[in-house]
Order: sequence, then structure tokens, then C-alpha cells
Amino acid sequence: MSREQASGLTARNDAKLSRSKILLLSTALLMMSGGAFAQTAVNTSPSADPRRQDGARIVTQPNTSTKLDQTQDADDLSQSYQPKGINLGSFLLLPKVELDETFNDNIYAEENGKNSDFITSLRPSFRLQSQLPQHALNFFGELEGNRYAKYNDDNTINGRATADGRYDLSRTTQLTGLADFNAYHEERGSDDDVNGEKPTAARSGLFKLGGKTQAGRFTFSTEGSLDRRVYDDVTTSLGTQINNADRDRIEMVGTLRGGYEFFPGYAAVIAVTGNKRTYDDKFDDNGFERDSKGYRVEGGVGIDISQLIRGDFLIGYLSQKYEDPGLKDPKGLALRATFNWTPSRMTLVVPSLERSVMETTIAGTSSVVRTSGSLMVRHELARNILATVYGGLYFDEYSGVSQDALTWEIQARLTYAFTENVFVSGEIGHKSKDSDFPARSFDQNFIGVRLGLQL
Repeated sequence: MSREQASGLTARNDAKLSRSKILLLSTALLMMSGGAFAQTAVNTSPSADPRRQDGARIVTQPNTSTKLDQTQDADDLSQSYQPKGINLGSFLLLPKVELDETFNDNIYAEENGKNSDFITSLRPSFRLQSQLPQHALNFFGELEGNRYAKYNDDNTINGRATADGRYDLSRTTQLTGLADFNAYHEERGSDDDVNGEKPTAARSGLFKLGGKTQAGRFTFSTEGSLDRRVYDDVTTSLGTQINNADRDRIEMVGTLRGGYEFFPGYAAVIAVTGNKRTYDDKFDDNGFERDSKGYRVEGGVGIDISQLIRGDFLIGYLSQKYEDPGLKDPKGLALRATFNWTPSRMTLVVPSLERSVMETTIAGTSSVVRTSGSLMVRHELARNILATVYGGLYFDEYSGVSQDALTWEIQARLTYAFTENVFVSGEIGHKSKDSDFPARSFDQNFIGVRLGLQL
């Protein structure tokens, strides 16, 4: 599509108005939920000083997948049903193998002419966790093979290797690092993976360094990351080639964050983030120069009330400036809010909101500004039975053209552990996308079951 064609695209005004109303309503509901959680969570007991607690472990699943491998509910079962592992001195080895069988009624995420299939997935993995009295060093490795019963052009092999660590300079100061290497295939339905005969193969290498220190009621942290992404070319069903080289890039991000605890469990927080996105190709296939720089400044409240509620509510401003004057620069509201609310020892409720800028190479479009809202509820029916329900709503605005898209999904999972070494999971879900782009809308239903073995 040329620049002239891209600039000539028109909006579906009525549809956009309806979607905006849905988005605003869902955002308001989630914001009110977060406020209600904070009011419920007030606890001034001296024994619950949040400054003596670890940082919040935020559980979130933005834009989840229609595959069971994206869920790890078994890791959240009761401790008595967690594997004991193999003791290797200062380390604990936790091997696992999982076998999934999933039925998807629209494997290509098509608007018309749906194709259904059964997918078998085999996933061996391991975790190597340090058992040091101070500091931490962990490793993770995983291979995944996916085989389709009928449409075997979509058969894939993925792999991942991760190392992370923490170095404790003192009781209140620590350094952290992470290296993550991932070879994967994009899921059907992605805006940048359209009409490929096979899923687009991609690789990423993510490196992070960070630090955190605490001085009385003040907490300061910093983190820098470098993310390298590479995408393979893919052939279409018509025999033509899709060039994905113009998607290859490096993304660098740096964040500074400060907090002041003005009341036990409540802290005023400010965060400043800057990024630089550099593409391998100076110009993409449509003649656009997509290198950019951006920032976001946010402030708000961080909450850490013992184990009851943990999380952040931050609001501010974001901006992304592109090198090409023909690309629109997105700017405006920045929003990031995720809470872990534990109303009882057996229930976890996680509302989440975020507005951010994502990359795309769609002609005439500089980026995708996504506003996402989700709600996850996880409940322990028994010590060996865990139920999870997840719902998400994602509104994508394509900067530079008049198109947008609204995606929503809902999933329900049940995990049952026979012993600490054997578990099964079942899942059912629906995903729907309504896009202004031709042939980008779809409905998708899936159901799956998993058998897991672990030591």
C-alpha cells in the first residue's frame, strides 16, 4: 500500500464511537475496582510493616494466547503439591515435561472460511534455582514442539533459555540482571503476520540490568534493557514472498523510579522511562524511516499492604517521535495499573490497565497505541485444585490512519494435582477481534487439556 493509498483510508465513525464507549466503560470499572481494593486494604497494624516485605509480585497476562503453554497455574498450587526437585548442593533442579492436546476452531484466525484442527504440544523444561543464603542465581530452559493433525504447515518448534540473578549489596540495596533468549513463532491473528503460508518465525534476545535501594521511607530503583528482535521471511499461499527484514530492530529502554511511603503501605511514586527503537533497514518496504525515540512520565500510588494487596496505579504522559516526517507521532495519556488483591488466603484478584505504544510496519501507520484492560480471578477450590478465570479487552488505535481494532477474550482453566509430581489442566476460551482493516476480524474458540509430570 502506498502513502497516498494509506492517507486515503476512511474511518467507520459509528463503529469507532461504539468501541470508544465500551473502552471507557471498562476503564472506569477497573479504576473504580482498584480504588475499592485500596480502601478495603487499610491495615495499620505494626506487625504488617510493608517496608519489611519483598516487592510486589504482580501477576498479569496481557493479551494472552489461545495456547495452554502460556499459562503456569500449576506453579501456584499449594506448597504441599509443589515438586521437591533434585538437590544439587547450592542449586535445586526442577525438571518438568508437559503434553497438551488442544482443539482450535479457527487456527488461521480468519474472518471467513474457518479451518479447525487438533494441536498436540510436547514441552520439556527445567528450572535450576539457587539455594544460597545470600544473592540468587536461576536458570530456565524449555523446548516446545507443536504438531497439527491436519494442517501440518503450521507445525513449529520453539525454544527458550533464561538466566536471572540478584546480588545483595546490603539488606536494603540489591542489583539484578536478566538474559533471555527466545526462538518462537508469531501467533495467527497478529497484524504484522498476515497471509503467510506458515507462521512467522522470530527470535529475540533481551538483556536487563537494574538496581534498587531503600533509605528509610524512600525507595529508588533503576533498570535498563536492550531487546533485539529478528523476523524471518515467509511465503504466502500464492507463492510470493513476505519480506520481514524491515521489522528487525533493537529496542533500548531505561527507567528511573522513586517512591516515598507517606503512610504504612502507601507510597507516592514517580517513574520516568525513555526508549530508543532502531531498525536494521533505514527505510522499510513502503519507504518509511521507522527509527524513533520516546518517553513516558508517570506518577501515582504504590500499595503494599502485607500480603493483602500489592501493586501500582500510575498515570501520566507518553510521546513517541519518529524520524520520518510522514509518520504520525503518538502522544497523550500514559496509564499503568496492576493490583494483586488477596481477599482470602485462597483467592487472588488481579485487575490491570495499561496504555502504551507498540511497533508495527503496516503501511502509513507509525505505531499501535494499545489501551488494554483485564481481570483475572484465581481461586483455590482445594489444596490440589486451582480454578482461574481471565477476561481481557484491548483497543488498538493505528497512528496515521483512521483504522482501529477492538479485541476481547475470556478463558477459564482448572488445574488438578494428583500428587506433587503429576497434574492435569483443562481450559476453554473464546477470542474475538473486530478490525477496520479488511479481512483482519475473526472469532476463535478453543478447548484444551494438559498432562504434566514434574520432579
